[in-house]
Amino acid sequence: MCGSKSLLLAALMSVLLFHLCSKSEAASNFDCCLRYTEYVLHPKFIVGFTQQLANEACDINAIIFYTKKRLAVCADPKQFWVKQAVRVLSQRVKKM
Repeated sequence: MCGSKSLLLAALMSVLLFHLCSKSEAASNFDCCLRYTEYVLHPKFIVGFTQQLANEACDINAIIFYTKKRLAVCADPKQFWVKQAVRVLSQRVKKM
C-alpha cells in the first residue's frame, strides 16, 4: 500500500515538473522579438518597456513596449520615436 502511494506521488511530481518546464520555455520564446512594428506608438498608451539585446536566443536588439491593453510591441531602438518614448517613460519613473 505504501509503495503504491510513493509511486503515485512520484508520477504526480514528474507531471508537475514537466508542466513547469514547458511553461518557462514558452514564456522565454514569447519575450523574444523577431521583427519590429511598423507603427509609431504614442507614449501615453505605453505603461512600461524592457530592452532586448541580441544574443543566442534573440536575433535582434529591440525595445519591448507594454501597452495599456497588455500588448507587447517590439520596436527598433535606433528609431527616433523609440528613443523619445524611452526618454519619456524613464522620466515618468523618476518623478514617482
